[in-house]
Amino acid sequence: MLIEKLVAEKYKETLERLLLELFDQPRQRMDYRKLVGFYCSHLVNLGYERNHIRHVVEETFFDKTVVRMGRKTLEKFLRKFDGKNRRYTVHVGVTRDLGNHLRGLDFNAFARVAGNAYEATLEENTNKDALTWVFEWPVDTLDPEGAMDSAYQFLSAQRAVSFLDPYGMHCEWGDTMHVTLHRAKLGQAITKTDFLENKPRPLLPIRKNYQRITRARTISNYAADIARNFEETSTERLLSSIRTAALARTSFNPENRLISLWSAIEVLLSEPREGARIVHYAKLIVPCIVMRHTRRQVIAVYNELLPRYRNRLNKITRDMETEAHGQDAFAELVFLKENEEYQKRLCDLLTDNPLALHRVFKLQRDYKNIGAVNGTLDDHYNRVRWQIHWVYRARNQLVHAGLMPSYLESVILNLAEYYRSAVVTIVGRAKREEELSDIDQVVSEIGIKYRILRNFFGKTKADTSLTEEHVSKLMDTK
Repeated sequence: MLIEKLVAEKYKETLERLLLELFDQPRQRMDYRKLVGFYCSHLVNLGYERNHIRHVVEETFFDKTVVRMGRKTLEKFLRKFDGKNRRYTVHVGVTRDLGNHLRGLDFNAFARVAGNAYEATLEENTNKDALTWVFEWPVDTLDPEGAMDSAYQFLSAQRAVSFLDPYGMHCEWGDTMHVTLHRAKLGQAITKTDFLENKPRPLLPIRKNYQRITRARTISNYAADIARNFEETSTERLLSSIRTAALARTSFNPENRLISLWSAIEVLLSEPREGARIVHYAKLIVPCIVMRHTRRQVIAVYNELLPRYRNRLNKITRDMETEAHGQDAFAELVFLKENEEYQKRLCDLLTDNPLALHRVFKLQRDYKNIGAVNGTLDDHYNRVRWQIHWVYRARNQLVHAGLMPSYLESVILNLAEYYRSAVVTIVGRAKREEELSDIDQVVSEIGIKYRILRNFFGKTKADTSLTEEHVSKLMDTK
């Protein structure tokens, strides 16, 4: 609290001043990138919606051709996040039953009449024929997306209340709502989006000798890995954990999503016998999340390069003296000092793509020697451990105090990715065993293996260059 009091008052102002000072300094791009991350995180913590931040970025820098990016443009962008609440009015299409219920609570709900300013917006809803009433929701908030989300959360609460009645009511509304700034003549249509929605699977090229593997087949194989590699009790526990996590995709509000995801973590892990619960859970789950961090980093960069540079990139890795293939060969290309010639060829290949070049540079910098490896692994481990504690605090605020943090969406996104990473690591470890695995034993072995990995690199001199053995350990192929 003391640090927060000392820093909070001028934190945003300091970040904006530094952003204006460094934006045109080419030698400080990495520092500038970190500042942007801190600034976006601070905006989310203030209560700005992620979608609103994205829309402002697109509107300022991408919707129109920017002839010259100068200080005035950046200042104009920063002024849009002044941290002041504004009065918004949200119009939502609702069913007649819900409208009558809201009017009985002294809220402004009325029968829908054609010709109003919000009519075109409400017509965008797929269930528009059932929405014969309109609910008007005034609210003071930072941005229009926040106003829409406030109305959505209020209606979700009313639907939850309706479940207490044995007969219930037709409780339905339109996800596309009309949001108007106070005294403004025109409003905008904003749709409630699901930030845990499934990512679209990328389209793969179809060749004569290419056999497409469907997503269903991939998921079936993964389900088989779970069923065939664990003991009966561990299989039941793992499937129960996955079912609990799946509730996060079907619940009506973010509070239930966070509680479901954290409950899935607790089901997955053993019960604490002594000490604080969060210390026990963090000690077990963090190694499962960070164990394959380097591999995920390499694969993320490698997969981004493949669509555009597949043939030329493969030619570079084939020319190297290595038995590795795919992402493992790419890791050796980037990490090993003896591959400087091929690294130069890769940089020449990416000359016309500054973003890809920057990502490759950052990856190489993070693992250029043993000292950099230890620093990268330490930073990631500490960051994930802190995030897990942060998630637990947010969950406790909801469960014990009934408080919903402004940054709840970010917490849920992080926890969903952490859960997926942990389960993948646990299942992958069990597949390597010849006998059926016990899930608690697997989690313990992952923790032990991670400590062995850290000790291996910790005992090596910081300025030592990486070898193929080092790369294999980082990529978890040994």
